[in-house]
Amino acid sequence: MIGIASENDLYTLKTKLIEALGDGYEVEIHKEVSAAYGLIKELFDLVVFYQSDAICGIDYKYNYKFPNPSITRFHDIPIGRYKRVGLKYGIQYYGEKHDCYFWTQGSNDYKEFTFDNIVKAIRGNQNCGTRFTPDEVKTKLFEKLPQNLSKEQVIGIRALINENNLVYDESTSSMFLKTEAEDELFKILLIPNNNEQKIKSVCRYTSLNSLFLTIKNGVQVMCSITCMNDKGETSYADKYVGFGAFANTSESIVENNDCFILSCCNIEMKDNLTMWRLYGDDGKGACLEYDVDLSKVDDTVFFFAPVSYGETMSKHPALDFIKDIRHWNENGWSFNLKRWYIWKHFFKSHLFKEENEVRLLYLWTPEETDNTEWILDSTNSIVSRICKFPIPNDRLPLTLKNAIIGPKCPEQNSNVDQFNYMNGLKKIMPFSIIKNAIRSSSIEDYR
Repeated sequence: MIGIASENDLYTLKTKLIEALGDGYEVEIHKEVSAAYGLIKELFDLVVFYQSDAICGIDYKYNYKFPNPSITRFHDIPIGRYKRVGLKYGIQYYGEKHDCYFWTQGSNDYKEFTFDNIVKAIRGNQNCGTRFTPDEVKTKLFEKLPQNLSKEQVIGIRALINENNLVYDESTSSMFLKTEAEDELFKILLIPNNNEQKIKSVCRYTSLNSLFLTIKNGVQVMCSITCMNDKGETSYADKYVGFGAFANTSESIVENNDCFILSCCNIEMKDNLTMWRLYGDDGKGACLEYDVDLSKVDDTVFFFAPVSYGETMSKHPALDFIKDIRHWNENGWSFNLKRWYIWKHFFKSHLFKEENEVRLLYLWTPEETDNTEWILDSTNSIVSRICKFPIPNDRLPLTLKNAIIGPKCPEQNSNVDQFNYMNGLKKIMPFSIIKNAIRSSSIEDYR
């Protein structure tokens, strides 16, 4: 139940504000504020002035039980009033027993503040209150940790949130981790029990023609995000955590065309019947095997990690955690993820979990000398950008070692012989007299 504040209530709050704000500030009761040229006027319970300029309107909502600013009318109507007369701040005050609800110019919603931190925000001409300590941030974030994390993962995340890694930016009212620490946070979420070192080799299913062009041209091709098979690649994680609108913009188009991915899977998935059906041209294609050199994964232009899959359409523990910390806002502070534009590409829907995908991501910049060109993608007929790395290549973290010809490939045995002879001349994959680089699938009963 919300009552009307008495004159004594208003006077008490006025006195409290004047004492807290100090020199240069004035507070008036039942004051009318005018917009430019005086065409629009709004009356507030109290108005804060700084050097004779009205900067803050206050609505005193005396509440006997609890404030409920989540009700639309407590949001939209007062905020509209603040905006109409050009105030910089607005406050919904519910008495000393409750936190206040603080609005700042440029925002469409209130943020929950203590009285003391509203004073500090106004005096500091900023949109946030006192900084949270690393221990306080750790407490807040650990309330949101997904339940399926291992003990080692929890310890790893806890160690990242410290004074050396946590950065505060009052101009944007945001906190964030330093680059290396944020990268490590994502790796912990993506790699169960931090077993990155166990990924020594991966495999990749592709068409027979792709294997042919790789050997013929001596290049490893990486495709941009725009020509991925799954059209949800560019939006799944963003949509899940609620990062704004998703129409193509000039910024997102550049981002997607400068981001290249090689989609592989765990080596245990090699010569797998399901994978042949899904990604190996229904058994008529090829399965390529790579050795992984993690020393070349620099987290600057090359990123390498297994993909995190959701459990259901509405449950993805790692993304639930990211969503919670992304939307966490207290005392005017929010938590920002500066590297989200990179690591968001390592999260996929539960519909694809049978892939066991491991991804190599490459970020191209104008300073890079790697060869890029344009193609009209044959799979989805989209004009797309590709990046070509010569084989051998000292930069690429993956080295092509072997290939398997699919169980339904026409003239399988002849193709194995021909590809081995071709590889012997081109010297793309290592081989010897007793061990060829290309072999046939061991699956014999695939119709």
